[in-house]
Amino acid sequence: MGFGFWSCSASAADYLSELRSGWSEYQKGNHTNSLAHYSAAQSAQPRSLEPKLGLLLPLLATQQFAAAEALAREILRDNKSHYLAHLRLATALRLQNKLRAADSVLARALQFYPSDTDLLLERGLVKRAQNQLAAARYYLGQAELLDPDNDAVFRELADPKLFADLAAVTAPGSPGYARAAGFRLGETSARLDATFYGGWIEYQRTQVKDNAKLAGVALWLGLGKAHAVELSLDSIELDRVGLRRLKQLDVTTAYDNFSLGDWRLRVGGHLLANGDPATDGALGALAGVEWLGSARWSAGADGFYTRYEDFRTGLEVTQLAPKFGITLARGVDWTLRADTRGYWVNLSEDAGFARKNFFSAEERLTLGWQRWTFTAFGWSGRQVFAARGDGATLFNLPEKHTAGYGAEVKHALSDRAAVSLRFNREEFRELGGTTTAAAHTFITSLGTTF
Repeated sequence: MGFGFWSCSASAADYLSELRSGWSEYQKGNHTNSLAHYSAAQSAQPRSLEPKLGLLLPLLATQQFAAAEALAREILRDNKSHYLAHLRLATALRLQNKLRAADSVLARALQFYPSDTDLLLERGLVKRAQNQLAAARYYLGQAELLDPDNDAVFRELADPKLFADLAAVTAPGSPGYARAAGFRLGETSARLDATFYGGWIEYQRTQVKDNAKLAGVALWLGLGKAHAVELSLDSIELDRVGLRRLKQLDVTTAYDNFSLGDWRLRVGGHLLANGDPATDGALGALAGVEWLGSARWSAGADGFYTRYEDFRTGLEVTQLAPKFGITLARGVDWTLRADTRGYWVNLSEDAGFARKNFFSAEERLTLGWQRWTFTAFGWSGRQVFAARGDGATLFNLPEKHTAGYGAEVKHALSDRAAVSLRFNREEFRELGGTTTAAAHTFITSLGTTF
C-alpha cells in the first residue's frame, strides 16, 4: 500500500512539473521545449484536458496549424462549448486561410460567450482577412468598447488598411486616414476623421494658365457599423496671364451605407462655385455600389451627373466608372494591391472636340508596408469634363485630357495621424490650342482621427 501511494504521488508530481514547465517554456519563447513538456504531461495523464489545451499554443507558435486544428476539434468532440478550444480552433483555421470555417466556429462560440473580447477580436481578424472591412471594424469596435485598454484591439484598429474601402482613389485630399476607434456618440461607436491638404500646380505650354494654389479639407464621420457621412471642401486659386485670378470652391457631400452585408452603397452631390460665368453654380449628383465580400478582390461602379446650366445651351455630363481591385500578394507586414478603373464620359452636346463620348482607363498600384504606403498610378485615353476622386474633383474647363501619372508616399506618424506627399503630371489640350499642355501638381496632406 505504501509503495502504491508514493508511486501515485510521484506520477502526479511529474505531471504537474511537466505542465508547469510547458507553460514556462512557452512564455520564454522556447516553443519546441514547451511542446515536449506538454506532450510528456499528456502521456502522464492521457485523459486530462489541461495538457491538450496547453499544446495548442506552441503548436500555433510553431506554425503546425493543421495539428492544432485537429487537436482543438478533438477537444470539442467531448466539450462542445469549450471556450479556449473554440478560440484556438478559429485561430488555426484563419492561419490556414480557411476563413469561412473559422467564421462559422466564431459565430457558434459567440452564442456561448457574446461579450468575450478575444472572440470578438478574432472574428474581426477573420472578417478583415475576408476583406469584409465594415464587419471587421464592427467586431473590433465592439471589442474596444468592452476593453478600451486592450493593446491588441487598438493595434488592429490603428492600421490604416482596415479603412481602405473608405479612402478615395484619386482625390487630392482623402478621408481614408482613419487610425483608431475614435469617440463614442451616445450608445453608438463613432469616429471622426479629417484630412487637411495644401499644394500648388505648375503649368507648361498653356494659353493663359500660369500657376495655381490648392487647399482643402475632407471629413469623414462614421456612425456605428453601417453608416458614414463625407464632406469635402476644396479651394483653388488660378493665376492667368492677362486675366483676373480665377477662384473656385468645390463642395462635395456623400452618404455611405454598409448595412447590406458585403455591399457598400454611396450617394451624394457636388456644388461648384467660381468666377467663370460658364461653369459657376454647376450642380452634380453621384451614386455608387461596391462589393467587398472577397478576401482578395472588390468590384463596383460609380455614376456621376453634372449640369453646367450656362455652358452653351446647358451642358449635361454623364459618367460611368466601373472599378476592380485585387490583392496581388501579401506578407506578414505588407500588402500589394492593384486597382483598375474605367471611364466613359458622355456629353449632351459637342463641347468643341468633335465628339460626345470619351473613354479612358486608370491603373493604381499600392504597397502597404508597416506604417508606410507607397502608391504609383497612371491613366490614358480621353477625358472631357470628367469627375475624379470619387466625385470630389471636377475638371470643369473645356479641355481634352489625354494622360496622367504620379506617385504618393504616406507615413503614419502615430496611431491617429498620417502625413503624405504626392506628385502627379496631367497632359491635356485646351480648346483651340495647338500643343499639348501639362500640369504638375504637388500636394502635402495631414490626416488625423479625433
